[in-house]
Amino acid sequence: MQSSKQPKTLKKHDTAFQIEWKDAHVSRYPYPYLRQMCPCAECAIIRHKGQDIHSLFSPQGDGDVTLIEVTPDIQPLDIQLVGRYALQFSWNDGHGFGIYPFDVLREICPCPDCAQQASSNSS
Repeated sequence: MQSSKQPKTLKKHDTAFQIEWKDAHVSRYPYPYLRQMCPCAECAIIRHKGQDIHSLFSPQGDGDVTLIEVTPDIQPLDIQLVGRYALQFSWNDGHGFGIYPFDVLREICPCPDCAQQASSNSS
């Protein structure tokens, strides 16, 4: 795993989860966003309307993506480290199957700089 995709610190806030990466970039993931991006097979199928997909995390796909409906008060009840490579969230809506690898979390960073970079890479 590249050092830019390795976390330095992890911090739970009231409305978001924050990762400071070893390259000093800071990603702040609002909980509704993380829940919508759950990588489990069930959520990926919902997001991609049952289509065969290659990336379970892909928010783009062919542009025809259904967001997982979540309430604004979605919160993790528990956050577990999975080995040295991922996090697993247990949500207050009863869902807790998705394992979020750090390299993918870095790729889906919602900050404006990362979002702009992702959109320029996909064109």
